[in-house]
Amino acid sequence: MARCLHIFDSGFQCISETMEPTDLCEAHQKVVAFQPDRLEDSIWRKAFLRFIALLLLLIFLIPLFYTLRDLYLGPPVKAQEVW
Repeated sequence: MARCLHIFDSGFQCISETMEPTDLCEAHQKVVAFQPDRLEDSIWRKAFLRFIALLLLLIFLIPLFYTLRDLYLGPPVKAQEVW
């Protein structure tokens, strides 16, 4: 029989023998109930995350726009010295 695939926090593998379909021993086999309602995100959460993404995008793009505008669309350096 194969050994259990569970790895302890210390890094050692469990020495118990596995059950055939799961590759885990009886002590480490857990059955978790499936909850389909948890898979759906709230519409408010989606809207909030999109708002934060837009805010972060603006925070980074506005300074980039002004930097590029000053570099490429501003008057040349010699013209600034004369003015």
